[in-house]
Amino acid sequence: MYFTYTFILALGLVLTFPYYLVRFRKYLPTMADRLGSLKIPQLRRAIWVHAVSVGEVKAVEQLLERLRQQFPEKPLVVSTATPTGQQVAHARSDIVDHTFYFPIDIPWCVRRAVERVDPEMVIIAETEIWPNFLRACRRRGVRVVMINGRISDRSFSRYRLVRRWLRRVFEDYTMIGMQSERDRQRIEAIGADPRKVTVLGNLKYDAVASTRNVENALASLLIRWNPLWIAASTMPGEEELVLDAFGQVLNMHPGLKLLIAPRHAERFEAVAEIIKGRGLEMVRRTQLISGNSPVLLLDTIGELAALFQYATVVFIGGSLVPTGGHNVLEPARQSKPIVFGPHMENFRDMVRLFLETNAAIQIQSANQLAPAISNLLSNPQHASDLGRAAFAVVQQNTGATDRVLQILEPVEAPR
Repeated sequence: MYFTYTFILALGLVLTFPYYLVRFRKYLPTMADRLGSLKIPQLRRAIWVHAVSVGEVKAVEQLLERLRQQFPEKPLVVSTATPTGQQVAHARSDIVDHTFYFPIDIPWCVRRAVERVDPEMVIIAETEIWPNFLRACRRRGVRVVMINGRISDRSFSRYRLVRRWLRRVFEDYTMIGMQSERDRQRIEAIGADPRKVTVLGNLKYDAVASTRNVENALASLLIRWNPLWIAASTMPGEEELVLDAFGQVLNMHPGLKLLIAPRHAERFEAVAEIIKGRGLEMVRRTQLISGNSPVLLLDTIGELAALFQYATVVFIGGSLVPTGGHNVLEPARQSKPIVFGPHMENFRDMVRLFLETNAAIQIQSANQLAPAISNLLSNPQHASDLGRAAFAVVQQNTGATDRVLQILEPVEAPR
């Protein structure tokens, strides 16, 4: 089965490489790392933490700080799969010794990477299942721990088709830490050994709040922009819906401003054209001159979390289109009222907690977006109550990092 998996993966990479070469040329500088040729010195007995992108890196940030304190003499490295994740990880060079891109799951690629890092332990955030990588670690006697694991409805259906093989793959994990009881049940149903599985909670509740300083010119603008609606991490097909709603809300709240933050940097230009096509005046974050325009396009990476403090109301993108939604915790930490759509499948348990405690508003269609935003702007007490409840949910669900460190102690004991 490993041969079949590797053959299909390699064939897929060969067939799609010309497309990605043209469509995502920015990824070319990352290919050396992905092929296993890491631009780092030869390490010895490192602790390797893998976090796919920005959200996962932020989720493990506190864990990284604690690992640095607990194992000051060991090399601490972080791998990611995306350039944005790499930027965030590299920004923590005060505690992380090296950062690089995770290798493609082809045997010779992962073997070269594992040999270069020479890890004593690998910690994988979220449910990243790379059979050849796990196999390479097992052969070198490397302990591999999954943390913050979750299995979505869509992934569960796919994994069940290959659960017999996954049973063998899961044997290569030393420990498997899941976010919730449902996630634990699901990973056991697709082959994980129940003796290795435990529920640790969601590390994203422990994520370090943004301490990034907001540039003076931007801060001065946003302080004056009151009320301010932040549409965070929008996805294709969503900006049009947000702009439609914005136009409607302006009739009731003519002073409203909109900050729109596309999820992916490669869409900045397209979103700018969408805004211009609506006849709206717009200012881009990278071309900030004046604050007379009603719309600000946040065309930078890494600033959004620090800007939630200025929001009057926040809409979470990726939720009006079927892409699974995005993390609500960053605006919740700022006690902001949060609105999201029906498609929050990737944050199922988190959303349940927020809705059960009246800490957020879920709408079922784009037609409900304008009324929901307008209602919060018209009822500041209701908005304040939502924000306080959201902050309380965050406070009540921290502690996953401590639980992870507790399970790492026995893992480390035999070294």
